[in-house]
Amino acid sequence: MLKVDRSTISKYETGKVTPTYQTLVHIADVYKVDKTYLTDELEGSSSYSADKSILKENPDDKDMEMIREIISNHPDLKKALLDIYTFNEKKKALAVKVIKSNIQALKEF
Repeated sequence: MLKVDRSTISKYETGKVTPTYQTLVHIADVYKVDKTYLTDELEGSSSYSADKSILKENPDDKDMEMIREIISNHPDLKKALLDIYTFNEKKKALAVKVIKSNIQALKEF
């Protein structure tokens, strides 16, 4: 149901690996618990932040700054991107193609 290897779950349970924010959101959905139940403790940790797990590129990168602004102003877009994160690689590639073609169509409109 979580679409991760059993060894990965074991690493989460033993604390060897910290799941990404997106993984925690997915786990919350699967187990039908409020995501803040799983993410609040990690977000308060000095070694982890949800924003860091979502956007791992250089924080001074102006493109990433614009992306952060877009997803903070458009929560539906953020949710859609998090949904794409749960897709397998083939579906992710298709989603990217669909998004790019729609953006191109809007530019030409």
